[in-house]
Amino acid sequence: MAKGSGSGKSSASSGTRKKHAKKALAGTAPGQPEELIPKEKKPKKKERGQKKKEPRVKAYIPPVKPAPVQPDPLETTGLVHILPAELLIVLRSFNKKAQVTKIRALEELQTAWVEKCRKEGEDGTLVHVLVEMLPVWLHHVSALFVHHSRRVRLLTASIHASLLQIHTVHEQILFFLRETVSTSQIESILGTWCMATHDVDRSVATMVQKSWNNAILADGAADQTDRLVLDKRFRTPLIAFTQRTILDPNGVYTYLNPAPPVSAPPPPKRGARKEDVEQGSRSKAEELEENEHDRAARLRVGAFGAIRRILETIQKEPSDDLIDFFKNAALWSSLHHAEHCPFIELESFGFGQPNVRKAGWTLIQTLLQNWKGHLEPLLRILSSGILRSAWVEADTTVHAVMWQPLLTFLKEFPGSWEVERIQEYNKNGGGEDSDSEESDPEEEKPSIAYQEFLRFLELGCSGSPLQGYPTVVIIISTIPSSVLASSGPMPPLANMFASFWKVLDGRALSSLQRSATSAAFLSALFECILFLVKRVRGHTQSRAILFGSEVSSDAVQETQQFVNEQVIKVWEELANKRLRVEQRAAARLMAQTLLSLHEIDEALFVSSWNAVSGKIKAAAESHPALVSAFLKIFQDRFKHVTVLREATAVLMADVLSSAVEGCEVSLRLQTGQAEQTLAVDGVELLVNMLDHFREGLFDEPHFSQRMDTVVVQHVFKLLGISPSLLLAYLCHREQESQCLRVWQALLSDISRHPDVAETSIKPLLDAVEREFLPTYLKPSTGEVDVLVQHLLFEVLSGDPTHSIFVRQVLLSPDYFLSEKGYTTLLESIISAYILQVDLALSDTEASLAAFEPPLELITALSLHPPRNIPRQNFDNLMPHIFIFAHLLPSCYDSEDHSIFGRAGDLWNQWLKDVDHTRKAIVLVEIKARLKSLLCDTQVRPLPQDILHAISQAPKDFGFNLSLDIFPTPTELDDMLHNLSPDPIHPSLAAVDNLIPPPSTFHEGTAATQLYDTHGFSSYARIVSALLQALVEDRKTAKQNVWALRHFHALEIYALDFQRVPSAQSPTFRDAALSSELFTIISKVEQVTTYVLTSSADEGWRTTALNAAIGNKTENLGILSTFLVNVIDASRMLDSTRDSRILRNILQHIFHDVEKDEADLWMLFARKIENKAPQTSMAIVSSITEFAPEPPRLDRYRNELAAGFLGVNPQKANTDGLLLLRKLAACAPNPDSDVVFLPQPRAVNIMKACQQWIASDEDIDEEVESQMTLIFFYLAPILQDIPGAHWDLIFDILENNLENSSMTDDDTLGALVRSLKLISLIQDLATTNKSLRTDWEERKMPIMTLVRDLATVSLDTIKTSSPVSTCRGLVLSIIQHLPESLIDQETLPNMSHLISDSSTEVQKVAYLFLQSAAKKRTEYFVIEAGVDTESIVKPQLPPQILDIIQRDVGFEQPELDETNVFGYLLGWMLLFDLFLDASLKVRSSYIEQLRNLDVIASHFIPTLLRLLRLDQGPLKAFKLDIWAVNEFHIEYYEAGSNLGLPLLVAHLYYRALLTVPSLIHTWILDCKDRQLSSSVTNYTSQYFSPVIIQTELAHVKSPESTALLVDENLTIKVANAVNEVVASYLVDEHQLEIKLKIPSDWPLHKIEIKDLKRVGVDENRWRAWILAVQQIIWSHNGRIVDGLGLFKKNVTLHFEGQVECAICYSIISVMDGTLPRKPCKTCKNRFHAGCLYKWFNSSHSSSCPLCRSDIF
Repeated sequence: MAKGSGSGKSSASSGTRKKHAKKALAGTAPGQPEELIPKEKKPKKKERGQKKKEPRVKAYIPPVKPAPVQPDPLETTGLVHILPAELLIVLRSFNKKAQVTKIRALEELQTAWVEKCRKEGEDGTLVHVLVEMLPVWLHHVSALFVHHSRRVRLLTASIHASLLQIHTVHEQILFFLRETVSTSQIESILGTWCMATHDVDRSVATMVQKSWNNAILADGAADQTDRLVLDKRFRTPLIAFTQRTILDPNGVYTYLNPAPPVSAPPPPKRGARKEDVEQGSRSKAEELEENEHDRAARLRVGAFGAIRRILETIQKEPSDDLIDFFKNAALWSSLHHAEHCPFIELESFGFGQPNVRKAGWTLIQTLLQNWKGHLEPLLRILSSGILRSAWVEADTTVHAVMWQPLLTFLKEFPGSWEVERIQEYNKNGGGEDSDSEESDPEEEKPSIAYQEFLRFLELGCSGSPLQGYPTVVIIISTIPSSVLASSGPMPPLANMFASFWKVLDGRALSSLQRSATSAAFLSALFECILFLVKRVRGHTQSRAILFGSEVSSDAVQETQQFVNEQVIKVWEELANKRLRVEQRAAARLMAQTLLSLHEIDEALFVSSWNAVSGKIKAAAESHPALVSAFLKIFQDRFKHVTVLREATAVLMADVLSSAVEGCEVSLRLQTGQAEQTLAVDGVELLVNMLDHFREGLFDEPHFSQRMDTVVVQHVFKLLGISPSLLLAYLCHREQESQCLRVWQALLSDISRHPDVAETSIKPLLDAVEREFLPTYLKPSTGEVDVLVQHLLFEVLSGDPTHSIFVRQVLLSPDYFLSEKGYTTLLESIISAYILQVDLALSDTEASLAAFEPPLELITALSLHPPRNIPRQNFDNLMPHIFIFAHLLPSCYDSEDHSIFGRAGDLWNQWLKDVDHTRKAIVLVEIKARLKSLLCDTQVRPLPQDILHAISQAPKDFGFNLSLDIFPTPTELDDMLHNLSPDPIHPSLAAVDNLIPPPSTFHEGTAATQLYDTHGFSSYARIVSALLQALVEDRKTAKQNVWALRHFHALEIYALDFQRVPSAQSPTFRDAALSSELFTIISKVEQVTTYVLTSSADEGWRTTALNAAIGNKTENLGILSTFLVNVIDASRMLDSTRDSRILRNILQHIFHDVEKDEADLWMLFARKIENKAPQTSMAIVSSITEFAPEPPRLDRYRNELAAGFLGVNPQKANTDGLLLLRKLAACAPNPDSDVVFLPQPRAVNIMKACQQWIASDEDIDEEVESQMTLIFFYLAPILQDIPGAHWDLIFDILENNLENSSMTDDDTLGALVRSLKLISLIQDLATTNKSLRTDWEERKMPIMTLVRDLATVSLDTIKTSSPVSTCRGLVLSIIQHLPESLIDQETLPNMSHLISDSSTEVQKVAYLFLQSAAKKRTEYFVIEAGVDTESIVKPQLPPQILDIIQRDVGFEQPELDETNVFGYLLGWMLLFDLFLDASLKVRSSYIEQLRNLDVIASHFIPTLLRLLRLDQGPLKAFKLDIWAVNEFHIEYYEAGSNLGLPLLVAHLYYRALLTVPSLIHTWILDCKDRQLSSSVTNYTSQYFSPVIIQTELAHVKSPESTALLVDENLTIKVANAVNEVVASYLVDEHQLEIKLKIPSDWPLHKIEIKDLKRVGVDENRWRAWILAVQQIIWSHNGRIVDGLGLFKKNVTLHFEGQVECAICYSIISVMDGTLPRKPCKTCKNRFHAGCLYKWFNSSHSSSCPLCRSDIF
């Protein structure tokens, strides 16, 4: 900064100029701060070197005198003998150090004594107890008030307040304080009490405050007996206590909590750990809640509050002691935040404790308010403490408390700046010689406080800019010029404002409230500029000091230059965005500053304005928003001041003229060049000016004319280059004709440029959406209609690129579209949506994405209609909206599609807005549409989906399902009539005897049926929907009884299709084979039972029967009419379907029929027998099965039986067949008590049948099948009658079995009847001797045929109920199959049975195949035993191997339990093949399993999955309560969560027992160590103990004993240690081996030890041991197999051995060898040791026996 003009500039140094300026301040005007403290003389130069710098004085804080342990009043006053024992326990607990103990004691005192006393009242006995207790309480209350635990302090405050509320106790406490306690006790009690009123915890402080106010009065108040007056007697010790607490809080705390006498610690026990010795110290540390530093801070906060309270109550002049206390510099170190206090050599009390510093500042405020006139003696220390602490404070919470006392102090004592500077200077050994005129400038020291203040400015008011900046001007106003001048070599003002601006360099204003903090900074800056300008004006000396110039320099120039520099700096920082102030706020501050400068000096304003205006003009292009904001604010603020207003107008005219001129030049260029030029040529400035000035900008005619010309001539180019300018023009140019002309010209230009039309019109659409444009802008002739239609077509075709554009145009048609064009677009959208709905109803590939464009547009138009939408178009759309919202969601997956919700919202909104007439029209259309969808099989929605959609409709729609949705009864009857009335498959006769033979079926081609996606025909869809509706609405069901006929027709079709899924059903296809069919059947039974049993008229059946017979009846009810209609329909067609419907209906109504009524029904059946035999049989069958036995039924049976003799063989295939069917229809249940026929009648029937068979006529197989059914009912009657009729029965059975096959569906009926008859004969033969004889003679060929039926594989049979029935009957029969019919091929031929779809069949099949497996094993054992040339190779059945190698389907979402069960049964049979197998057979089997690797690839994965071992040990199936060594297949239950895991666990047990080496190999090869460990642990926990016990039991079993029995071999089993010892005795010598079974066997090998080896060389012995090990492990043998091998080796080894002729023993007693030295002459053998002894004793080498030379 320049110091002055060239002519007035002095050559003196800066220090000299400052000195002269100070001397000239003697005539300073009033109000200016002056140096209030006289300056001390500086020592002369020659004395300076001699005088040493005085050492800094340290503050002395007298320590609190340690207090002796105060005796407990309980002991000294004898209260221990007076107070209750329970209270004594509580009071003694106050002496405990444990915090928890004190809390419990306080809680007990409060609840059990104090509160109880308050409830009793003053007359209670507890009052006296509490009065007696008071000395003890007051003894402890001081320590409790300052306890470190908040809970303790809060309880203490509560108890103390409660005690004071008890009148008697209150009086006694005051008496105690007045008369009894000592000064030290008063000091402690009142001091801690008063400090607690300012506790850091607000709840504690509030509670104590109440008790203090209730008991204490300030000094000077009227004396009252119920409160203690805080006079000098009590105030003096209170002040002394608070002073000590502030200066030495830890000493006071120790004083209140004296440590008990410390005794020598006992020596540590021998062997005690160091940790045990240190446990006590650790527990004490854990008990503390605060450290000493925090505790000192808490006590100081309370003490500061107490001293403030005392100061507020003192009305007189303060005492000297109090003044001396406040003179203590240590006290004011509480204001400083740093650890080392700058004005006293002491650790600051406020270090790290914001609460202490806040309390210190609050004390300053109290002193200023109450003792302002008495602070002169404290000024020196307060100046240093306040000024050296305020500017370095960094805590914002302290700032909030600091500002008021700080500003008050500076205002009252502005000389404190100079006092602090001089004091700091003197403290550092300096001084000032006032007599010296020519002192060295370098000796003048700066103010440290002022330097900190400048740093305070640099840091943005130390982090509190919002609070601090408003105070800066006040603070600066208190700083004397001399202090400002001492800031350094720079001019003072330059230095100060440099500090101001450094805040931007340090980014101290970068906070969440940056805009507000920056505004506060700017406001403070301008305020300081104005203040300092006012200070320097008219005060030459001050100006010289502040500007650092000569007194004679040009003051005006210096001031203008200073202001201009700062104003320009502000603009530059705003432009560079380093100063982030909201533009209008910055402009307002600048305008206000300029106004103030104008008021101070017009010349100063002109100079500043020229600087600002020049910057604004220069920044018009680079910072248009800032320029516009400033110009707008200047115009608003300066309109009442002529000079300022004119200057602003000139500036605006210049800026606008330049901007318009640049715009004109740019628009004349090509578009590509103009885009680049406009970025710098005024367009953005014009936009911002229009935004700020709006229509006011066009008040200037010259600008308006030029702007209109530019826009009209270049409207389309302007839209492409700068749409914001065009939009701003249209918005703020309030001339309708001009704007309309521009708008229509713009639309015309857009239509002529379709390639860029969408891009061009986009800004216009956005402006319309924001309601930015005037509403009078409209097209003239639909300029863009064609363009929008083209883009809409692309959107509806699936291109979403233009969807937003089209939606915006449709929502704002008034601006862009003509009426006709808008209507055309709307019709296109509606048509597209309807087309998509129709497509989605039928096409499974229809995507929901195709609905998005039209639905989005429809929703937008309906929710925000821009103009009146044609109602008819939307009404035509609403039925499709309803279907889409409520019906189509069921056609898509369960994922939540918001598009359906949007359609539903659109539907609901239409319902709210539409009138009744339009709603009725739409309702009719919806009903017709739903009815059509219900009947249509080519649509995706199911009937239940349609019903659900109907339920979503509003209640006022009034849906009548039977009339509106479903066809009429006549229409349904016609649909049923068109369906085939015959059973869907002839094999159904096997499960329903009412079904006639196939020869009676109607011939002809069935009508082609269409089926929906779930396999339902149109008829099935309608009836199933009707069924669901009536089940949900029983009232409607009772009104529509006619529907029951169709329900039962649907039930029959569903039941038949379930039984024979491979048949062709007229109502269902394969897709319907799901739980839906079961649901239909159950619902039909449910609704039928309800409807037919809910009538109150008990005679309706009789009425219907009379009407059916032909008797005249009146007033037929609904049920009677229905029954008559069902009977008539059955009689008319006499079809199988209708007769079965009738039987189903009669089944429900015969449950409570009487015999007489049943007899009438029998009469009716006889009446229609000839015309409708099928209907008659249905009625008779229903009577027989469900009604009580009527007399006519028995007579009817006998008549039928008698009629057999009248049927000759020629009519057997016609009349005979019908007669057999009729007789079967009236046959009773074999288990009932009803006698079917007398024996003579039965014999006659058999004779008639025998005549038919014996004749030459060709009897149909249907007749023989029906005969078999009759024989089933006659067999129990004829079992005691011998004769040829049994031969006939057996012949018929053989013939049926020979002619029937499981693969021939037409013969399944005869096959089922034959198998049932065979099973019955087997049962009867067990109790009838004569029949058993006949059966034994004929059963072999019959049983052979049955066995052959069981060998038919499932792969060649279509699954059906008749087939399953046949298979079940076959399996039940072959359980009693003679053993001669079971051979080694039975198992492979019948193994497929365990893969049946029926669990019961699987179980029965396995029980049979077990015996087949045993037969196969016996065969191979025998063959392998006699095979000496190894020709026989036992092999596992390939069929079993195929079963155990198939994929079970564990990866499927739902596991097929039956399939898994069959798979596991295959493994059961595999392991059954190992039972009782020889070692050779087992080895062959194991080798085959090893080669196929089925254990590792199939068995183990199944085991891991079902036992959940692959999920970790925690989730594995627990077997604790289960015996894994047993599993009874016959008790397996399908659907149980335990069945499959327990079965696979049993299989694992058998695998470990049978093929342990294969399991062990898998574990060794397993790469997953975690899995391997889980399996190993699981095996050793649940399986190894069982297997070990099983193996040991096997060794001890009789079978094993018989195998190993030998007079020389002994086997010992030690169960306790899992050991087996085998001993072989030879000549009183034993050979022993021991087999040690490990605890996790068979995962680890059995250890074989040789205990005694005698007579066997070591190599052979080791070979024997290895062979035993190989047998048990490698060949998967049992322990018995290994012992058997050992026995064989030993026996063969010693077999043929002779005794030694010398010792007469086989084994030598000397060396345990065998006699191996032979004599060549006599061939006798001798032990080598015996020969050696003989040679020595006989002194010859001759043989002991023959005496020949042995060598």
